[in-house]
This record gives sequence, structure tokens and C-alpha cells, in this order.
Amino acid sequence: MSKKGAGSVVRIELGSDITIRNSRSTATSLVGLVNSGSGVEIDCAAVEQADITFVQMMVSAEKTFAAHGLPFAILAETESVRSAFERAGVPLPGMRHADPSRN
Repeated sequence: MSKKGAGSVVRIELGSDITIRNSRSTATSLVGLVNSGSGVEIDCAAVEQADITFVQMMVSAEKTFAAHGLPFAILAETESVRSAFERAGVPLPGMRHADPSRN
């Protein structure tokens, strides 16, 4: 996972595996961003594995960022990300496609 700052919104680029084994650093980063008053864009372009932990984290993060009046978006979701949300029966939160041809 890497972070790229862009003013008051920080882009987090997730790695290929965002399952329970690797979720702690993402959760810690999200808490830090809320506490610092920064919004977030979560770039999922590299995600190849995602599970219910990721889904729960994104749903919770969306609500937390909204409660603090901060921007939240998921960018460039992959089939793995879409599938994890579909399996959970949950719509993708904060969805904004990075590729305008997909809108």
C-alpha cells in the first residue's frame, strides 16, 4: 500500500491482497486520515484478492468519513473488489470510476 497526498484528500493505493491477513495497515491509515481531517481516495487498481474484511472496512470507512464531513471514494475497482461486495450483498461505497469511459 502506498499513499499519495493531494491537498486535503489522500490517495491510498492498495496492494494485490487486501484480505484479513493484510488489512491492519489499511485500517490504521484510514484512522490516521480521519484524525488528521483528510479525505481519502482508495485506488483498488492492483487488488487481486479481497474478502469480507475489506468490504466491512470500506463500509465503515465511508460512514466514518461522512460523519466527519470528509471526502471518501473508491477508485478503479477490479473484478475481485466487485465480487467481494457482491458476495457480501453490499453496494460499493463512494464509487467513482477513474476511467471516464466506464461511467
